[in-house]
Amino acid sequence: MRIPGARQVELHSRIASTNLRARELVAQGAPPFTVVVADEQSGGRGRSGKGWHSPPGGLWISVLLPPPADGPHGRVSILLGVATAEALEEVAGVEIGLKWPNDLLLTASEGGEVLGKVGGILCEVASGTGHRALLVAGFGVNLLRFPVGIRPAGAVALEEGTSREVERGVVATALVEALRRWVDPPPPGGLPLAALQAWARRDLLLGHGVVTSDGRRGVADGIDPTGTLRLRQENGEVAAIVSGSVRRQGEGTPALFAGRDLESG
Repeated sequence: MRIPGARQVELHSRIASTNLRARELVAQGAPPFTVVVADEQSGGRGRSGKGWHSPPGGLWISVLLPPPADGPHGRVSILLGVATAEALEEVAGVEIGLKWPNDLLLTASEGGEVLGKVGGILCEVASGTGHRALLVAGFGVNLLRFPVGIRPAGAVALEEGTSREVERGVVATALVEALRRWVDPPPPGGLPLAALQAWARRDLLLGHGVVTSDGRRGVADGIDPTGTLRLRQENGEVAAIVSGSVRRQGEGTPALFAGRDLESG
């Protein structure tokens, strides 16, 4: 597989985790935009070490990225979400919604109905030689229709939302090109206005009642320039949600909006 924009590409038919292999490559001195792709993962991981179902028929890919110059990398997850959504929309002609912090959902072109979760992202920091650190960004995207009987709850494949042929190499190329636009390198300071606007257009939580994983309730009020979710509570105060998961109250397929971790890597 040739991926323009990648410095190195490593392909695997089956691997435990593309993120784990990418971390090994960081330790060996691999440069930013080294890419690891697998046909199948036997031990794909989500946030907090939770599993990700990674059978053949998806794009399981990790990309090494330069870290932000000013340290904290939390806002990079927002940029990764925007980049991935743009890439999928470009190659498949679909509409992608974003659920904070790192879920990608396929939506209907008319009415914005959520069809299912098409992918997720896991971003980690890996240290190499001489205290050199890179970001390891893992992406899992369901590309082809699921065989009968193995569809994960709430999942959908990109192929189900498009009339175009979905080729893994084309999707991988569009993703790397989008990452080059948004995070080569990650911008210093807060998220740029263009990123905030791109996220807001796709924000599936905005204006909806939500519940956080630590039990707080309120109305999602978008994200701030640090990538933090704003939660407007019943008393009028706005809480900053920095980490954890969020589910939308009383709407959508439970597996989509219950904060279930299905990120790749």
